[in-house]
Amino acid sequence: MSTMLVRHIGQLCTCDPSRGPAPGVVDDAALLAVDGVVAFAGAEADLDAGSIPTDATVLDAHANAVVPGFVDAHTHAVWLGDRAGEYAERSMGRTYEEIAAGGGGIAATVRATAAGSIDDLAAAAAERVRSMRAHGTTTVEIKSGYGLDHAAEIRQLEAARSLGHDPALPDVVTTYLPLHAVPERDRDEYIEHVCAHGVADAAGRAAFVDAYCDVGAYTVDECRRVLNAGRDVGLRAKLHADQHGRSGGALLAAECEAVSADHLDYSSDDDLRALADAAVVGVIIPGASLVLGGPPPPGRRLLEAGCRVAIATDCNPGTCYSESMPLMVSLAVATAGLSAAHALVAATAGGAAALGLRDRGVLRPGMRCDAVILGSPSWLDVAYHLGGDVVRSVIRAGKVIAETV
Repeated sequence: MSTMLVRHIGQLCTCDPSRGPAPGVVDDAALLAVDGVVAFAGAEADLDAGSIPTDATVLDAHANAVVPGFVDAHTHAVWLGDRAGEYAERSMGRTYEEIAAGGGGIAATVRATAAGSIDDLAAAAAERVRSMRAHGTTTVEIKSGYGLDHAAEIRQLEAARSLGHDPALPDVVTTYLPLHAVPERDRDEYIEHVCAHGVADAAGRAAFVDAYCDVGAYTVDECRRVLNAGRDVGLRAKLHADQHGRSGGALLAAECEAVSADHLDYSSDDDLRALADAAVVGVIIPGASLVLGGPPPPGRRLLEAGCRVAIATDCNPGTCYSESMPLMVSLAVATAGLSAAHALVAATAGGAAALGLRDRGVLRPGMRCDAVILGSPSWLDVAYHLGGDVVRSVIRAGKVIAETV
């Protein structure tokens, strides 16, 4: 058996509701993992030191804080090409919709990405995933969506899956997103092919099926067809909903009992209550909301509606090119009305819930030991130090996968 002990933790944020108010802080703590699973998470004075084998790996936190590994529940990390020029255009007044109408936006990334080989795609994405790891992410969801061609979509899924086979990188959860960019060919024919063939081929390569239900993208009826077809082959539903306007996407996610509904910037309070009633996790993406200049993400409104909340980066080349979950935590506090405690839980336990994962996001016995040792004694620095290098060491399944010098 492999054993890892983290000692001299100033503040251990368990994100365990049984530990009291969020984020479940234990002072002067220790964290023990056996074969990658948490065996002890509590006050170091309560740890039976005699039970620790002599060959255990021992890390000294030097009174710094420890939090669960971040779970980034919404990314588009597999892409080729560059859209920095679009960002500059938006800074000069052009809207996202105007750029898309001129052939930019998602369509531009599709043109660059669809021709890439699995190796090309994996190499490009690996750089982003390594950056995510450096920022404390231990599990990341990666979507397809830049294909508009079945073989290209499958190559994106295979590239993402290949990254998940590397134990030195974050764990990877894959999502099939065939309704993202809008095809130039017959739209109904494309959707029918996705329903008849795409979801079946994706089922062995992905955990979820997703669709972009929004103004200027796909309709509620179109998305419903794909989500239902995915359900029939064992793919659980996720949904991009109401990012650019109130499209009915949130209500569709509730109707389909999706695992999560993501963005939700234009969703009404009634929409959010419907998500809560259907136990759908609401994923907010404060970086994209900020870049696009729309309404603030509905973090506090989701909580008031009784909905579980997650935070994600939406790492993508057009609307949020960021790999940093700590930055998203900061932005969620600054723009979405979340407290620092709620934001940390949303970035860890909430992200795990948005991916249907029950074995991580919380530091308590029996859970996977994914953790981050911070470079300061206060866990509040995750939110407070805006864009700062707050991470010192990253632990995935009881093994250190990243350390800062």
